[in-house]
Amino acid sequence: MSKTMVTIKDLHKSFGENEILKGIDLTIRQGEKVVIIGPSGSGKSTFLRCINYLEQPTSGTVMIEAKAFAEPGKKINEKHVATLRQEVGMVFQSFNLYPNKTALQNVMAALITIRKLPKDKARAIAVKYLQKVGLESRKDHYPSQLSGGQQQRVAIARALAMEPKVMLFDEATSALDPQLVGEVLQVIRELAEEGMTMVLVTHEMKFAREVADRVIFMDGGVIVEQGKPEDVFSAPQHPRTKEFLQQVSHM
Repeated sequence: MSKTMVTIKDLHKSFGENEILKGIDLTIRQGEKVVIIGPSGSGKSTFLRCINYLEQPTSGTVMIEAKAFAEPGKKINEKHVATLRQEVGMVFQSFNLYPNKTALQNVMAALITIRKLPKDKARAIAVKYLQKVGLESRKDHYPSQLSGGQQQRVAIARALAMEPKVMLFDEATSALDPQLVGEVLQVIRELAEEGMTMVLVTHEMKFAREVADRVIFMDGGVIVEQGKPEDVFSAPQHPRTKEFLQQVSHM
């Protein structure tokens, strides 16, 4: 049995009076691919950002392996949070690349500033991961010289270069033209096949069905239903899940 990689207990997140996450419990095992689906505004992206403490939960606990980001009710130790965050890679909708740096320099940046690696070592790691996403030949190109799909693959290489234990993907293809979606999904699919622990928020239902070990349907800030992809997609138990899947199948 694989070990537990992520443990989330009674997670709540409010912005002012608006409670976005209303008590989420979730355990993710090493190597598991968890796909989160649900309508816009259901709290999916906020939940993902709480997993690596880009958003600080209002209450509840997030643990990576056996290490908690923070003790409930205690002051946040920023240094501890920053160290633990390195174990959780994240790829966003927008690519967030430095426009004035080449693909290679973008991937090297965090290795040098956060990991404090010497330049030659950072370069070797960056080249390795650009190769992995099929972009070694584009390493000296600037973001403006790359397609959206290529920019997103650079962003994936940048996250992987930190060698995280868990990868989070927040709608990684939603900003791309339809013909570029496939190349990014292929990279994610290969990572899944290699056994990377992943949590993905996506609208790509076919892809979710193919790649997930477990599908979670979120609505209104809670997990409404979860299970194997074939169960959730083919025989959803909750009326809200059924309604959502009917809506997206007509889009």
